Amino acid sequence: MPSSHHLNEVDADSPIAAITAFDVATAEAGDDLPRLARRFRANDVGALLIPRRDGSCGIVTERDVVDALADDDDNSWAADCMTRDVIAVPSTMSIADAAEVLLTAGVRHLVVEHENGSLGVASMRDMLRPLLDSADDGETE
Repeated sequence: MPSSHHLNEVDADSPIAAITAFDVATAEAGDDLPRLARRFRANDVGALLIPRRDGSCGIVTERDVVDALADDDDNSWAADCMTRDVIAVPSTMSIADAAEVLLTAGVRHLVVEHENGSLGVASMRDMLRPLLDSADDGETE
């Protein structure tokens, strides 16, 4: 039975929008670490967008929370551990190019900017299946 990937024909050349979650989970800059952890679990995600007053956003990841806890900074807030200068890519960028951005920047999540202004998040894990399937297809051709 073919995977849903093949049915949807998503591969490394497909736009990143094809695998991006545009219904993103968010948190507030004043959320503490336990609240962030609960939001990760409740939404089954590894990254939360943090809306800012100026209309931009930050991003906080599970790794950010773990790092804050490992530094004995358990009184930390989302604003203390979030990335303020997020790496954003256009929704039309190919999955392969977006993966290259991830590798170059050394991050695991990208903010994806849709043409209509909405924001989404794509993770390294989201990109893995289309990249592997494209590599497999290339080996058999």
